[in-house]
Amino acid sequence: MKSIIKLTLVILLMSATKLVSQDIHLTQFYSSPVYLNPAFTGGDVCSRVSLTYRNQWPGISKAYNSYLFSIDHYIPTQKIGIGLLIGTDVAGSGGLTTTLINPLIAYELKVTRALVIRFGVQPGLGIKSISYKNLLFGDQIVRGGGVATIEPTANSRTYFDVGAGALAYTQNFWIGTSFYHLNTPNEALKGEYESVLPIKYSVHGGYNFSLNNEDDDEKNSFIKKSLSTAFNYRGQQKFDQLDIGVYYMQYVFNLGLWYRGIPFLKQYQPGYSNNDAIAVIVGLKAERLNIGYSYDYTISKLTNASHGAHEISIAYQLCKTNYNKKKRVRIPCPKF
Repeated sequence: MKSIIKLTLVILLMSATKLVSQDIHLTQFYSSPVYLNPAFTGGDVCSRVSLTYRNQWPGISKAYNSYLFSIDHYIPTQKIGIGLLIGTDVAGSGGLTTTLINPLIAYELKVTRALVIRFGVQPGLGIKSISYKNLLFGDQIVRGGGVATIEPTANSRTYFDVGAGALAYTQNFWIGTSFYHLNTPNEALKGEYESVLPIKYSVHGGYNFSLNNEDDDEKNSFIKKSLSTAFNYRGQQKFDQLDIGVYYMQYVFNLGLWYRGIPFLKQYQPGYSNNDAIAVIVGLKAERLNIGYSYDYTISKLTNASHGAHEISIAYQLCKTNYNKKKRVRIPCPKF
């Protein structure tokens, strides 16, 4: 039975004339903000390096494993942020791999003393590849698992990919939008087929509330606490999702709770509501180092099969966080 299922999937993949693949999906949006929106590039107080690993649906054999690395830096004399984003996503028994290499650049414009606007772009490369030797073809099943008679002519494709975004923020509020695959590149592995990446878009923002009283001792960092509300609406072709979350932060401790889905307003077919997951984020934020962990509990019909998703993030700033603090309005979004 398993062989029949595999054969069916292979036939569908090989015969389709137009395929749409999944972009890397994150729960901790702000652990790697330049992936959410290139306008975040150089938005911190100094150079920042971040790493993110996501294991999506561990209950399904060889599902999605995603890795992201980013580094960005702000040049105050030019009001420009520069950076680099590298990511890899691996899925399936054939090791279907998507790699992205994106240089980043953003410009910062201070509109008023309180309001700042940033614009960012990320021209880069995408690489799609697969290992055919790990796939099971129909003639192998007939002959008891021998070497397939199919000899693929290509197992990778490199394409140009463009993204852009904008961000506006004050000391407590932020809102941004981003667009990816603006040139709708073709990522098909074989020349006679077409697998166009449709434009992906996102609108995200939030507000940070201070929970301290005016009489609180500013030198006692343990009693400094705040609450942030945030959202991220994103879509690609006919599919979209809305994430709504809240963060509580005190001293070095961060706790976040997110809901993902649009259950009452939209469903893609009868009986399947847009109702995906509830995520819990736990983070530790030291002076320069941030470490976060999140778990997605699936609440859709995949609950028993998927086993949710695990995500780990590490970020490090290359200077003290109070460096140049008074000269720039800092983006108030969470770090996880």
